[in-house]
Formats: sequence, C-alpha cells, structure tokens
Amino acid sequence: MKTLFALSIVSVSLILSGCATFNRPPAPVSNPIPCTYRFKMLSRPEDQARVEAAIHSVAFGIVTKGGTVSYPEYRFHVARLADLDALTPKLLYVDSANVGSPFMPRAPRKQTLNLRASAVDFTFDSTDVTASATTMVIFNVKPGSRLYYKVPGGVESDITAKIDKKGRVSLPVHVKEGQRYLYVRAMKDNVNRYIRINIFTNQTQDISRREY
Repeated sequence: MKTLFALSIVSVSLILSGCATFNRPPAPVSNPIPCTYRFKMLSRPEDQARVEAAIHSVAFGIVTKGGTVSYPEYRFHVARLADLDALTPKLLYVDSANVGSPFMPRAPRKQTLNLRASAVDFTFDSTDVTASATTMVIFNVKPGSRLYYKVPGGVESDITAKIDKKGRVSLPVHVKEGQRYLYVRAMKDNVNRYIRINIFTNQTQDISRREY
C-alpha cells in the first residue's frame, strides 16, 4: 500500500525553531521561497529517512519538523522553484537517482508515495511610486460662525465642527498639480462671505458668490 502525502508551498514568512542546518553555509539568496510539506501515514522508517534526506538536499538554511512520527510536517526554504522540481522525484521514488542513459535505459522505479495536493501562492508588490503634497491652512473666524471650503472644481465641505472655542481651525489640504487656490465660505447671522486663498502666497481675496 502506497503512502500518501500532501504538499503545499505557502508564500508567507515563518518563525522557525527546533531546526537542522547544512554542514556548509548557504550562498546568499535574495528571495528564498518558504515551503510547507505535509505527509500522511509515513510509517516506514526507510521512507522517513529518505524524505528527510531529500528535503535537506534542496532546503536553503533551516528545516523545521513538526506534526507526529507518521504525520510529519516540514517547513523550509528553497532558493528557486527548480529545487522543488528536483525534490519531487526524490520523495516519490526509492531509486530516483537511477536516471538511465542513452546506452543503458533507466530501470523501472519503485514508487512509495503519492502526491495528493500541491499549491503555489505568490504575492507581488508594484514598484510604482505615488506621492501627494499636503499644505496646512489655518482659519480664524468669529465664534458662532459656520465655515465651508472647497478646492477648484470640487464639492463644498462643512468644517464648522472643527472650529475651536477661539474660532480657530487648522485644515490639512491636499494640493494637486496646477492648483493655486482654496475657496472658503464663512457664514454668520445668515450673512455669507466668500474668500479665495492663494495657497502659495497666503494672500486672501474677497470674491463674489458666482466666482466661488
């Protein structure tokens, strides 16, 4: 009866302990690939020994073993996906080293494990860079006033709730390319005042409702 094992490759960072290492220091690798291999009913000692030897032959750095004797789980890293291609036949077959030649055909290999499931999960980050600029605008109004603002072509926003007891409010404003002005409407006793602020020179100018 063939023993079954399940294989999964998971692209997450793992904290490893209880580890085994190479006899020689591994060469630097920029992005080692984290792997998790799970086995079911791995009861024969010779299969257990072959599995561990095969994993250590391709693992980059530390190998951590968990689970139970018959249901072990191995967590390790490889330097490249091609290492996993080399690992699979070492796990499935007893005589995987006998690859044959043009003059001597390869002998039939004895398979002792079945591959039940495998998965690869990668996450990529874009190297695109985005940026924005923010300027801080400070308003001073009479207590009891209502205050609104908007950017050119934008929708008016009510910032009355941000006014403190002294009639002061600080507002961070995102500046877009080509933007020069910020428009403000202050209302006190049903009287509106419309103002245009140059965000670069700090100059203010009273404007009409139409210009607002």
